[in-house]
Amino acid sequence: MLDKNEMVKLTSAEISCLWGTFINDTMVNCVITHFLETADDPEIKTILEEALQVAKSHMHSIEAIFLKEKIVVPNGFPVEKHVIPYAPKLFSDIFYLQFVLQLARFGITSHTTAFTLSAREDIRQLYSDFMDDTSQIYNHTVDLMQTKGVFVQMPNMTYPFDVDYVDEKKFLTGWFGRRRALLGMEVTHLVANAVNNEVGKSTCVGFSQVAEEQVLRDYFLRGKHVCSHLLSSIHEILEDSDVPAAMSGDQNVTNSTSPPFSDQLMLYIVGVLSNLGIASYGTGISASMRRDIVSMYLGFMSKAGSYGEDGMNLMIERNWLEKPPQFDDRDKLARRKN
Repeated sequence: MLDKNEMVKLTSAEISCLWGTFINDTMVNCVITHFLETADDPEIKTILEEALQVAKSHMHSIEAIFLKEKIVVPNGFPVEKHVIPYAPKLFSDIFYLQFVLQLARFGITSHTTAFTLSAREDIRQLYSDFMDDTSQIYNHTVDLMQTKGVFVQMPNMTYPFDVDYVDEKKFLTGWFGRRRALLGMEVTHLVANAVNNEVGKSTCVGFSQVAEEQVLRDYFLRGKHVCSHLLSSIHEILEDSDVPAAMSGDQNVTNSTSPPFSDQLMLYIVGVLSNLGIASYGTGISASMRRDIVSMYLGFMSKAGSYGEDGMNLMIERNWLEKPPQFDDRDKLARRKN
């Protein structure tokens, strides 16, 4: 007798989420492989080993589902093709922790989304397990970063003691005159986006030093300048309300000019960071009640979107962009030649 999961086909959402998770885990597998090879701190190595184990486990689980469903397994980024063995260290051990933290945050969000979009019981259970795995990595990474004094904590604020209501429409303004103090949630997203851009900036700086193609080195340098511009805008708003900003991470990059990864993988990583930025800016808009901040985030989304699109075009030109699962083009099928 067929299992009930074998009787129900995967939905478009389930196929797409599994496909995206698999591709991203192959990327994580490559990145952590190099990090582990070059890390010096034994405590950080423990975190990296855990992250690598989880990425491989998730890949194997998804591959088994695809094979069972007779769905083609994506190529993704095989380590033997995209990681250069024994390449010199490009980033610091502390950056490794920061990068794993970003990956864990992204994983928790994407796994939660996939869980809520899935109908089949086995896929829901799969993503529930993935969330548990990634949450554990996040907790271990935060604990270690706090022990080492490198975790960027959200700013403290005075505890509210009274219930109050907004009684002026200028509460929403921010372009002219005296701006009201920032809300706690506005600061939360501003600082989070500052941290994201610090990681993105360090990544672009490192990749600009080691990419094989000059056009890609120029593209990564452009990414560094985009991140710097966005960081400057965020810091200006934070400083206007006397809120401390995130620290620069430029010291996280070594002076190596030897690539640890293929140009294809580096371009994909920066594309992922751009997409994460766009999503984070959208969340920031939903949590902001000052018009100048909303306007700033809209500008950020435009810049990140334009930068990400140019990166996609670079990948398409080189035949590096693996096509995600797609619905049938019925018009194309109708026009086929017999």
